[in-house]
Amino acid sequence: MEKCFAKYESQTSFGSIFKTRIEGNSMFCDFYNLQHKTYCKRLKVLCPDHAKEPKVGGHEVCGCPILNDDFEETTEICRAAKRKCNKHYCWEKLRRAEIDMERVRQWQKIEELVEQERIIKVAMSNRAGVVGLMLHQTIDHEPHRPMKVPEPVT
Repeated sequence: MEKCFAKYESQTSFGSIFKTRIEGNSMFCDFYNLQHKTYCKRLKVLCPDHAKEPKVGGHEVCGCPILNDDFEETTEICRAAKRKCNKHYCWEKLRRAEIDMERVRQWQKIEELVEQERIIKVAMSNRAGVVGLMLHQTIDHEPHRPMKVPEPVT
């Protein structure tokens, strides 16, 4: 089933002309395709084209956290051999993908907030400007009663 998913996933292109510029470990594949001149934007752990599955040693334990009946994690882990545990197949990869997707959502929220801050700062800087006051018109809605200008105090 995993190979079938990889086959169909590789038929879909997730690319951008820009490389990801996030400090630290990038969560995106960012493999450069010379033919299309784009960077791969799949999650690094889920990219079927550019990520290789690590070889599983015969002595490795599954280690997947055991869930209780309410789907809450307990302190216990699966102690079966990783090669023989079919119940938790690729659980590490899926958990990493969940974490990376949450990071992507947080980056998008930060970008939205930065954009809102920029818009508010522009609006505040234009608010009390003389240019804005000079460009607006004042309309006298009662022309039969002229406005009285206060006399200067001397």
